[in-house]
Amino acid sequence: MGDWIDAIFDELEGRVVDVATRSRLERLLETAFTEGDEFDAYLARIDADDLTVTECDDLFRRLTDQQPRVPDLYAPSQTALARWIKSFC
Repeated sequence: MGDWIDAIFDELEGRVVDVATRSRLERLLETAFTEGDEFDAYLARIDADDLTVTECDDLFRRLTDQQPRVPDLYAPSQTALARWIKSFC
């Protein structure tokens, strides 16, 4: 009974990723904390013709882990800023 389900998932693992998924990966890469060669390596892997669904899942996970935290996107609070100014006055 489960053989046909296993066959479908085995087929999906080797399938090449579509353009929409690659675009989502590229948008994640644009905001991820990466440096020089690392950025280029990710971009090359996303654009590779043989990118599979399994590799795509791994890329999504890795790029999501490298996203900035929400508090890091905003300026410090006035209290933190005042404390910082007082630290060198």
